[in-house]
Amino acid sequence: MKTVKFVLILAAMLIAAISVDAQKKGEKTVVFNANLHCASCKAKVEKNIPFEKGVKDLKVNMEAQTITIIFKEDKNTVENLQKAIEKLSVQIKGIAGANQPVKGGKCCDVDHSKKEKGSDQKSV
Repeated sequence: MKTVKFVLILAAMLIAAISVDAQKKGEKTVVFNANLHCASCKAKVEKNIPFEKGVKDLKVNMEAQTITIIFKEDKNTVENLQKAIEKLSVQIKGIAGANQPVKGGKCCDVDHSKKEKGSDQKSV
């Protein structure tokens, strides 16, 4: 009786391990090199990209200028995620590990040339 219980427990653990491994196989990680010059760029990405199909995890690093996304391959593609980021006016310079040309340009639609001091003054 003890050996039957032992075999059943062992079989249950094996099935659980196989199903967890099968779930992770469909996931892919991509790291985009992006122009993230301001908190506005970061906020736009963090607010919108998690709602793209298949996105499981998102990390935005302004210091390294990277956007790391873990997504399900059967739900989305690298190209679609790149387009979604670029729709937010955040420019993708390339994909980490891929030989892609670096594009120039502004980071977003926010005008960074405005002085903060002038916005605190009241007009009469």
